[in-house]
Amino acid sequence: MDAFLLVIFIIVGLAGLIFQVDAGAFVGLSLAPWQIIKLDIGKKISLYAIILSTLIGGIYFIAISRWLLFLLFLLIEVYNYWGYRKRYQK
Repeated sequence: MDAFLLVIFIIVGLAGLIFQVDAGAFVGLSLAPWQIIKLDIGKKISLYAIILSTLIGGIYFIAISRWLLFLLFLLIEVYNYWGYRKRYQK
């Protein structure tokens, strides 16, 4: 189920970026790294997913001047990083 959700979130995130739908970009880019962490693919891939989604989402929300969404997105990415640390840094 986690793999299915990962694919759905990636599709939703890309569609949100392409069609400039803020909710799609927000949901897809913030939840895809969490699914990668849950799938336990690897430490580096999980960290790269968090970094990449943070950069892409941050640039997107700054470019369209949605500051509240940008701050909420950063909060969710910090939560993703916390989940990463909890799983891999013992």
